[in-house]
Amino acid sequence: MNKRVAAGVLWLFAGWYLGNLIAYHLGLSDLFGPVLGIVAAVMVAGDPFGLLWRRAAAQSASDGDVTRSTATN
Repeated sequence: MNKRVAAGVLWLFAGWYLGNLIAYHLGLSDLFGPVLGIVAAVMVAGDPFGLLWRRAAAQSASDGDVTRSTATN
């Protein structure tokens, strides 16, 4: 869980910086940066689609399948 928190904080600041850079050059509102940073942090730390962080049960089940399949070969 600590890696998720650290990744979320890093993506928050990276998204905030990028959002402010885009907002400055395109003349958008100053709120674009924090909103982009928060969205990026939630998507990375929360991982609603399960693309970045594997679940513990799914990881142990898939690890067991790999060892069984290699043992039979």
